[in-house]
Amino acid sequence: MYIKSIIKATIVYILITSVVSAQAESDSLSLGSSIDLPDIGEPYLAEKLGDWSLRCVRMQDGNDPCEMNQLLLNAERQPMSEISLFRLPAIQGVVAGANIIVPLETLLTSPLIISFSAETRKQYPYSFCNEVGCVARIGFTSEEVDLMKNGSVANITVSHISRPNQPITFGMSLKGFTAAYSRTSVIAR
Repeated sequence: MYIKSIIKATIVYILITSVVSAQAESDSLSLGSSIDLPDIGEPYLAEKLGDWSLRCVRMQDGNDPCEMNQLLLNAERQPMSEISLFRLPAIQGVVAGANIIVPLETLLTSPLIISFSAETRKQYPYSFCNEVGCVARIGFTSEEVDLMKNGSVANITVSHISRPNQPITFGMSLKGFTAAYSRTSVIAR
């Protein structure tokens, strides 16, 4: 009986000192930090959804704004354009915006044309050019977004300055569009 009491007391002592020691030790342990996280204010690739990339900017509060991007290729698989698409608060029928960048030698007097379907085509003017290329800043209605959600390809047509009468058409894949659009941030105007 005396031995049982000594064993019980020893077990209790070991448990208590282990808990106290573990608590003291946990205060001095490092949890580490991810080396994959970009600095605050830096862009990063959050995820790939079909043919779309979700690019975000790391914010201090953890609410990273994201937009969807796609590099558009011609039939020879050469880069032709890049689109960055973001959601907007629905004002005056526009629910999304996009910046489409085309090469510098694009004929600016010939508008950029997007064919959402066989029946729905729209043309857009170019807004400006810089060292990267020329940019068309465009808005999409909910109907156009729905066409992209339900489609497989939207065709984009541009004209090269050296061949103004031979428009160049290339596809914008809509594979993954719905998933990427649902994860894209609404940008305040």
